[in-house]
Amino acid sequence: MKRNTLTLIFTALLLSINTFAQETTPKWRFINIPDYHNAEGFTRIWNKSKDPAFKNAREERIASQMTSFREMKNAHGGELVILPGDTNGGHWYKAKYLNAFKSYPAYADYSEKDVIIESSLLCYQGLKDIVYGVGYQEFLVAVGDHELGDNPWRKNSKVVKNLPHFREGFARVFTLDEKGNSRFTKKIGKADARPIGTKYEHTSNAIQYKNILFVTIDMFRFDGADINLGDEGTVEGDITGEHLKWFEAVLSEAQKEKSIKHIIVQSHLPIIYPVRKYASSGMLVSRHAEEKVLNLLRKYHVDLYLAGEVHMNTVTKDDKSDLIQFVGRGNDLSNLTTVDVEDNKLSLVAYHKNGDQLGTLTIDKSNANTTVASSGLLAPISPQKIQIHWSFDKKIPADKFKFSVTGNYPNQAKDKVHFKGITSPVAYLNDGDFEYDYSLLGAPSKIEKGIIDNAIRIDENSKLFVLPIGPIAKGYERTISLWLKTNADGRRIIFNSNSYWGKGQFYNISINDGQLELALKSDIYTVTTNQKINDGKWHHVAVVVPQYGATLNDNLLYVDGKLISERNTQGGNSKVNTSQANWMSIATQMKKHKSNLRETMNMQNFKGLLDDVSMWTRALNHEEIQQIYQSGLEGVSALELDKKLAQ
Repeated sequence: MKRNTLTLIFTALLLSINTFAQETTPKWRFINIPDYHNAEGFTRIWNKSKDPAFKNAREERIASQMTSFREMKNAHGGELVILPGDTNGGHWYKAKYLNAFKSYPAYADYSEKDVIIESSLLCYQGLKDIVYGVGYQEFLVAVGDHELGDNPWRKNSKVVKNLPHFREGFARVFTLDEKGNSRFTKKIGKADARPIGTKYEHTSNAIQYKNILFVTIDMFRFDGADINLGDEGTVEGDITGEHLKWFEAVLSEAQKEKSIKHIIVQSHLPIIYPVRKYASSGMLVSRHAEEKVLNLLRKYHVDLYLAGEVHMNTVTKDDKSDLIQFVGRGNDLSNLTTVDVEDNKLSLVAYHKNGDQLGTLTIDKSNANTTVASSGLLAPISPQKIQIHWSFDKKIPADKFKFSVTGNYPNQAKDKVHFKGITSPVAYLNDGDFEYDYSLLGAPSKIEKGIIDNAIRIDENSKLFVLPIGPIAKGYERTISLWLKTNADGRRIIFNSNSYWGKGQFYNISINDGQLELALKSDIYTVTTNQKINDGKWHHVAVVVPQYGATLNDNLLYVDGKLISERNTQGGNSKVNTSQANWMSIATQMKKHKSNLRETMNMQNFKGLLDDVSMWTRALNHEEIQQIYQSGLEGVSALELDKKLAQ
């Protein structure tokens, strides 16, 4: 009897061990490359000149990019590639492109729709052939704005009329098989693998690959060609109706599948603000939809939300769950991220194409509470902390500064508008949460004793700017704080956030005959009265957008820790709506800026000393502004104070 009992126990243990072994998935890897963009060239099949070599331009481009992908595969391995949108340029409806495409005899009689479909097939199939050709087993692509002709999408415009054709062309390569049937057929539990019956049925999908559920979302809501949904026109970043119900059903069913150890959702648009941005329109999930989407991700324990659009790396941990948002860069493989997958762990490493490791992130679920370890550019930012802090205490020579986009000091030939006349460029470190990529670049300036350690001497010929965009944008909350010392008269720009893509709003701080001034446009501004701060003494100034959607009248202006209510204002009911493509600079005006402040506002550059320039993407309250002022008088920087308050 005892022997039989022991035998049964031993057998049960063996079965348990075997079951465990079968359920444990060996470690594997996938690659994340959002905003690849470089597949556009695969559509260029026409002969651009009399040179016969141009006839093979497409084949040559495919061969060249296949070499790059093969190098990536050899260096980093992996078995799956995920691309959260923007493979191409996509301006296939515009006259210039149509004329060139139809100049090729085989396509001379093609309609606009035909050109878009054929361009889709050439572009996407070329990229797909490359990815599978170098040995990857799966390729998951999300729709981006460029797959839909590029934003904005104005009512009844040509791009809007062609939206169905853009989606059709995308689907024919990436989500449908050769017979036109969806390749996403295996249900997740009881939930369909795609939102059947919606306009997104071939651009949103779910698939389990090994121990991960990948959900791809077409986050570009479109209700009709004549229905405006927001700033981008007839399209906005949102998910609604049956599309939303399907998304929730998939996430809900995934909770019941024991073989699913992680849930990863990819879409093109970031949800959690702020994010680092470079050369991008900076589109996000719409403000009113943020919490709706986030609540779904929280409710169903999504581990990782992958996005693109903004061409830089930013990691943010959701403050109400274990969700991690990772907005990545993959442009022409200049950056890429490897993701190692184990049953209880996701390990991310971001690389530059030159081999430099940019950062690491590990999501460890092996214990009851998920833990996150990180380094470099994959260290999560906090939306509550200081994002920009230019103290001017650390100057970095050009040969020592590495911009994560270029892998070195920014290309001065490419950005010649900025660097013109600068013979010995330097960088002044940003040690806020947005890190070194947001350091001030430009010409070296004289460093003098400031109110807090060092200050920088600015004159009318100074050039100091950042190449990335933001972090301020649209109507989001913000606080900008700085110390200044000047005796200059006139109207003088201190902080310039002029746009380089359109004549939208800026959010500029200046001195107007010794008074603190905040301007949204040349004819929309507010200026203090009875606050002379051009007296040659140190003064602290701060401006605050107190809540999303605030008007200029709602903005708060502080001088030396005091809220200033006596102001002269023009256009005070205008809502703050800062261009998402804004270039931050200090006392710098450039030809590439779309609004010429010299002509429209008689604006000169600041002349004097600046210290401890700081920016938050939240509204500091009155007590916090006073603390910054008082601490500054005692030689404590806003960054040091911010760290103390966060403890």
